[in-house]
Amino acid sequence: MLLRDLLVPTADVETILIRRIPINEGGHAFKDPTTKELLTKQDATTAEVDATLKALGSRLGIDLIKHKTGSTIYPNKITGDGDTNLDPTDFMEVDPSEDAKVSMNKFREWLTSKLLGAGIQDTHIKKGGDGLAVMSPIPGTDDYLQVDLDISTPGDGQFARWSRRGEPGSAKGVFRHVLKSAIARGVNPNLKWSFKNGLVDEVTGEATKDPDTIAKRLFGEKGKATDLDNIGAILTALKTYRSDIADDVIAVAQQGVTNMKFDYKYGEEN
Repeated sequence: MLLRDLLVPTADVETILIRRIPINEGGHAFKDPTTKELLTKQDATTAEVDATLKALGSRLGIDLIKHKTGSTIYPNKITGDGDTNLDPTDFMEVDPSEDAKVSMNKFREWLTSKLLGAGIQDTHIKKGGDGLAVMSPIPGTDDYLQVDLDISTPGDGQFARWSRRGEPGSAKGVFRHVLKSAIARGVNPNLKWSFKNGLVDEVTGEATKDPDTIAKRLFGEKGKATDLDNIGAILTALKTYRSDIADDVIAVAQQGVTNMKFDYKYGEEN
């Protein structure tokens, strides 16, 4: 359902943000209300994503390329959306004593004002999750792209973009998270990997979002941030530094992917 079907004729920041509208991943947020056909391009190239982010960013006065994440951090990818992750502390004063969700909601209101002020139609803006989705024209074409303006916990923008990046091949980023979760449990049953909260010790409550520290916790002192770059790098580090548990960990991760109804197999495509 489009925003125009839910809002009063004159839209403002409050009316756009007042309702929580689910945003589907993969560019499925904007549909024709009658035919249910998708209104945004589902096979956009990396070049088209970059062009769209540059054009929308120019209208907003924000360098969206700098904040890009997802699959199109790699060249020659095909996608249904352009992923970005924005940190409120990069754009506004944030009270460190304020609840993170309150700060994030304030930033979303600010961002919505920027979009409306830049002439983006209210029907081309949707609220979902912790951010906004925007139906933005792809320069030089008659097509639109769904641009996801996700909002990180204040101060976590760099980690959020690192955690939410895609994979260089055809694998999904979620498969990397499944593998990292299996490694964490295999190394220490108290460790839990969270794409949002980092590596967490569920007994002590200690958590880290630093890639170098995470790599050392998972692979030992020789571990380094680049060992976590993608599935291929993780598998190599796992087999090199944790050979004693590698087979069992991969089996657990593989079962997790199978349970998600995907036919991807670790090691076949990196």
